Amino acid sequence: MAELAELKKSALNWLSRRDYSEAQLSQKLRQKGASPEQLAAVINWCKAQQYLDDSRFLSMLVRSRTRQGYGYNYLLQECRAQKISAGQLNDCVNALAIDWWALANAAYQKKYGDSPITDFKDKTKRMAFLQRRGFSSEQIKAVFTELTNQPNRTG
Repeated sequence: MAELAELKKSALNWLSRRDYSEAQLSQKLRQKGASPEQLAAVINWCKAQQYLDDSRFLSMLVRSRTRQGYGYNYLLQECRAQKISAGQLNDCVNALAIDWWALANAAYQKKYGDSPITDFKDKTKRMAFLQRRGFSSEQIKAVFTELTNQPNRTG
């Protein structure tokens, strides 16, 4: 069984490097041997000191993943794994005013650039890439509609 002071020190050490969700920090503390009572005490202490803030973590996560070219559905799955609600994600996304349509187009351009679509199989492969990245079918259709409206493109 770990000491409370040692657990607080570990939590502070982790949180000084980057933001964690409450679920991530709880898991790390459990791996260190924290009892449920110690876990609750450390989490409450971190929140009271404003070292642990799920909304700050979520904002960092959304900004990071959108820079990497991921869409809303990908973020939603990641938030579920972190025990963050869809409502919290929606609030964060609205506050950051993310243009998912432009993001889908940018992710496509980064991966495929100006290379023409050779056949139907190639087109479905490219669509599947955007779907795995977490973009909606409407956003994916918009990317391909824009491609077919440009000169020298096949679609």
